[in-house]
Amino acid sequence: MEGIATTITSWGGQIRLTNAPRATLSMLNRGATLGNPGDSEQQLRVLNATLSLLAQDAPVDIVRLDEKAE
Repeated sequence: MEGIATTITSWGGQIRLTNAPRATLSMLNRGATLGNPGDSEQQLRVLNATLSLLAQDAPVDIVRLDEKAE
């Protein structure tokens, strides 16, 4: 593998247009991509799930997270 490994997280399916090499997708609200405001546990779950993809060789299928808006 060459270059810099990258990953992205998004909500609601918009990520498919970017053809990202590694990505997580949630059902969170726009503007709260990493989690609901004030919910640091959820934010860490989303961040850790997204960053964990960097250990995998790309391309990786989009990982759908079971994270929802309040």
